[in-house]
Amino acid sequence: MRLLSLLSALIFIAGCGGDGSHASRSNFKPVEASYDLTEPNSLATVINVTDATLHINLGSNPKSLYVVTTSHFDNQPISVNNKKSSRVLNESNETLDSNPKNSDSVVKRVMQFREQTFKLLRVGSSSSDESYERLTPQNRASQGATASFCVDMDSNYNCKRQINATAIRVKSTIATAQGDKSLVIWLQDGLSIKSSSLDNLSDTFLKSGLNNDIYDWETNIYSKEWGDDAKDVDSHLIANDNTIDILVYNMYNSGVAGFYWPKDNFKKSFLAASNERVMFYVNANLLATDEKETFTTLDHEFQHMIHFYQRAILKDIHDDTWFNEMLSEATEDLLATKIAYKGPRNVDPNDGSAGSGNNKKGRYPSFNAHNTLSLTQWGNGVAHYGKVSAFGTYLLRNYGGAKLLHELMKSSIYDKEALLEATGVDDFHTLIHNWGCAVVLSDKTNIE
Repeated sequence: MRLLSLLSALIFIAGCGGDGSHASRSNFKPVEASYDLTEPNSLATVINVTDATLHINLGSNPKSLYVVTTSHFDNQPISVNNKKSSRVLNESNETLDSNPKNSDSVVKRVMQFREQTFKLLRVGSSSSDESYERLTPQNRASQGATASFCVDMDSNYNCKRQINATAIRVKSTIATAQGDKSLVIWLQDGLSIKSSSLDNLSDTFLKSGLNNDIYDWETNIYSKEWGDDAKDVDSHLIANDNTIDILVYNMYNSGVAGFYWPKDNFKKSFLAASNERVMFYVNANLLATDEKETFTTLDHEFQHMIHFYQRAILKDIHDDTWFNEMLSEATEDLLATKIAYKGPRNVDPNDGSAGSGNNKKGRYPSFNAHNTLSLTQWGNGVAHYGKVSAFGTYLLRNYGGAKLLHELMKSSIYDKEALLEATGVDDFHTLIHNWGCAVVLSDKTNIE
């Protein structure tokens, strides 16, 4: 992203320092200080303050002054005041929903369920006489098979919309580094999608050969999406049949690309709306009009699928939404060149630069327009995806790329602390501070 071509003066105000494990609010104090920022690209930093009064001398020539403020405490408002203006910089309570009329949408229920799965896991065993059916290549869905799917549920986990679909693409026992895998693509009955689009969807996610599809690329980073040990952790979870299902259907919402819903990883006897499959939901309209956007959606949602198994199931770690979404956005960014798509930055995959200065698409225009949103408070609107996408992009390029994502997934501690462990940064405030520097200086090419 780009701000201005000339940076004249920059001051960083770390208003609230680190979190409870590294600092407390009692460590902070009011500060009054003076700074001479007369040279081009001057910089000053003020840390651990609750109230800073700054007298800044910019010299005799007109200059632009950039003030970057950070607060590490969740729900801590920050304000910048002068004689002419007063602005509260923390917008954590603003929803910024990209489609407010759909506030009661299936996407809202998906997000709420993801945030609440910890309440359903490890709550006791199912009846001892209930058996698991392990699917085999002989009884797995074959092309032309039909099935009913629950695509929405109410607050009591009962199905509120059910559709019928037909298996239109089936791949069995494809060798991967995680063992043989199968893929079934289902199309809602009554819909029609170009055969080439369905073939491309199938091959982009899983095809013969190693390291040539989304499945291999992501599991090489994060490890597998489901395993036999899930049912050992919680007997309400489905068995592993090494199959991933993709349901393509009419979502009645052009603003939704697709999603992963962990409800389907539970047995139907425990959660009535479950489809008892490890599966994705894909918007049929999007696949018909923009294949590549569907593919990058699978990049994003596959991280969520793996995240649920690797962290919530195996480690009993339930990360905050911002952290989970940041990993998915970073995954999209990392795999954009693999699927030959522009990704969240909206930059041609063959372009090795930061892209055009007039880039008005992708995630970052919304971040630039709302860059005072709290990073760790989630609001589900487009701007919230923009902020975590920008943060993830910065982390990828400064702290190890795919290796960083691998370390974050395998970490046995929660989001913020996992980031500090993986990046080697001492405290979360410093990490946010460094990101703030990168945002403001992002258009500079001559910094040493």
